[in-house]
Amino acid sequence: MVVLILNFVFVLLTLLLAVIDFFTMRLPDKLTIPLAGVGLLHSSLMGSHILIQNGLAALVLGGLFLLTALIYPKGMGMGDAKYVTALTLFLGFPAIMITLVIATVIALLIGGIFLATKKKTVKDQIPFGPFLTIGAWLTMLII
Repeated sequence: MVVLILNFVFVLLTLLLAVIDFFTMRLPDKLTIPLAGVGLLHSSLMGSHILIQNGLAALVLGGLFLLTALIYPKGMGMGDAKYVTALTLFLGFPAIMITLVIATVIALLIGGIFLATKKKTVKDQIPFGPFLTIGAWLTMLII
């Protein structure tokens, strides 16, 4: 029952993050940090070995996204790094890799459509949070 509630909270928080990022290009700490807490709790309920595995994966992937945000802040924000960290804590490894592939492919397709229809240029930003959310949801359905 607890896992079911955590899944519901996960879907709710990721939906809110996707909508907010879509309209504001921001992923607020007020939602990403509680999502990380949900991920930690979810992982801990799966066992200490899963908690450790997901924690290490979150450190590595979150660190890579943080590094990307620091090197190229116009391309990736700190909110994206925190969001990927929280998603990793919840979904675990290798599920987060599936999420990232799905999110990237969908973002590239949508970005390509925007470029082809001249609704965006290569210099325009598009929020990545909604794609991460879609990727996470599809991953949950697949796995």
